Amino acid sequence: MKRLIILVFCFPLVLFSQIGGTSSYNSLNLNSSSRVLAMGGEVISVMDNDVSLANMNPSLMNLGMSGQMSFNFVDYVSDINFISFHTSKKIGENFFLFTGIDAVNYGKFENTDEIGNYLGEFSAHEQVFTIGGAKYLGSNFTLGSNIKILNSQLETYHSLAISSNIGVTYNLIEKHFTTSFLLKNIGSPITYYSSEKENLPFEVQLGVSKSLKHLPFRYSLVFHHLNIYDLSNDFYPNTIYNPETNEVEIKEETVAKKMLRHLIVGGELNPFKKNFYLRGGFNFQRREDLKLSTRNSMVGFSFGLGFKISKFHFNYSRSAFHTSSMLNSFSILTNLSTFGL
Repeated sequence: MKRLIILVFCFPLVLFSQIGGTSSYNSLNLNSSSRVLAMGGEVISVMDNDVSLANMNPSLMNLGMSGQMSFNFVDYVSDINFISFHTSKKIGENFFLFTGIDAVNYGKFENTDEIGNYLGEFSAHEQVFTIGGAKYLGSNFTLGSNIKILNSQLETYHSLAISSNIGVTYNLIEKHFTTSFLLKNIGSPITYYSSEKENLPFEVQLGVSKSLKHLPFRYSLVFHHLNIYDLSNDFYPNTIYNPETNEVEIKEETVAKKMLRHLIVGGELNPFKKNFYLRGGFNFQRREDLKLSTRNSMVGFSFGLGFKISKFHFNYSRSAFHTSSMLNSFSILTNLSTFGL
């Protein structure tokens, strides 16, 4: 047990030297939890009995997750499917262990030569294996860390990468307030797709959540990519006409919009204070990157619901990534202790 704790908490520190440069391996950022997807795609500061929340932020592990299992299925865009399985267990005094596997199948692709002649088909898929631990430090603080191994097979190109997320959570139960600080994707590839080395998508996040006193509602705020100020891009440039030069120029985004790109807003309502939840979220960055200038749409918005039947929790979400595609996700959670196991 002592060796496991040392591995989970100390090994990620060795990987800090691998941060920097352009990044790949963005499947490490895919969330399969229907609850998370319904609330904007990132939830890192809600500490309750949903084990899938600990997949990205291991410091959210707590006694309510012990013995819980979750299965998630995401009907992604096009032919892409995403499934995952997560579980957690209390081991020893104030120590929690998390294990999980996430698998993405990108479907079949046509293989053609440079002039379009059909040569056959190829596939692409990735798997992420996760083991993590969390330790309650007292004074409402929990420290968590995990190790993720990514196996990526894209046609004939193969890569293996190792990464880690390190988080610390402050949970003030009597005030229904939680805040978390998270370092994501600290690591490096072990084997490369080609001779050129690619880095992991390192990211710093800060999350805050609070349940209101007189309303059965909890909100979640996530500030992502705090290590990068400007997240704007050339996908949807804001152009203006300059009469002095008689040319169309690209207008730089305002400071306010650059700041909003870092924010994800989510919330969940428990209208009858029973086993039924309504959820919604808005992702500013997603909307700015994927919206169309010719048509208004729900891009960036997401919603979902959750309910409990007997010993099982069921969650569903629907997220808008484009005017022509909506992402659907389903999750089932249960706790083995309710079956006497």
